[in-house]
Amino acid sequence: MLHLLALVLSTTQPAAPPPNPTPPRAGRVYLSGENPVVFLFDRPGGETETFVSFWRIHWSPVGPGHVCYVTSGREKSPGAVRVALYDNPELFAYLTNDVLGSYNRAYVERPFTAVGGATFATGGDARAERRESCRAPGYAIELAWRALRPAALVDILPGSRPTNPFGITYLRIPAGEASVTIDGRAAPGVSVPDESFLAFGETWIK
Repeated sequence: MLHLLALVLSTTQPAAPPPNPTPPRAGRVYLSGENPVVFLFDRPGGETETFVSFWRIHWSPVGPGHVCYVTSGREKSPGAVRVALYDNPELFAYLTNDVLGSYNRAYVERPFTAVGGATFATGGDARAERRESCRAPGYAIELAWRALRPAALVDILPGSRPTNPFGITYLRIPAGEASVTIDGRAAPGVSVPDESFLAFGETWIK
């Protein structure tokens, strides 16, 4: 009888309140999404020949969207490319001027050729390979990250780096190999293990 009474009481008692959640980090959130990058070098440990910063923004104050910044070849050299493909013009302006250009003036002082109306598609499962396809009038850019390494969480506090005042938190997945194809041709440079990586859940705060 006592056992039955205890069982009844256990099923009728209110559940314990959940533990107090951790308060949100102080500061203004500027964006959140994905930002995988590709670095290709003239030689291991050498200078950058091709750099791609791909953004798939899930949230920003100007809405979601994509921007793919591509710099390939030395400045003013034959065949050099510096282009930004995007599908949300407000996001492109916000990301370029208010976020990246606020601390890296090259985004403003050496502007990208801006190409709107782009379309973007992804492939791979981010366990062994990830692909991004960026297409716009006059451009077909294919990105790939292969031989993916174990994931790690990166948490950079605001103001902890002299070159970038933003705090950035993201899941980093290094790639053993990465490639960039521009209009059917391989971009210049060689891939170096772990220099190119995927970045998921990337959130910028200041």
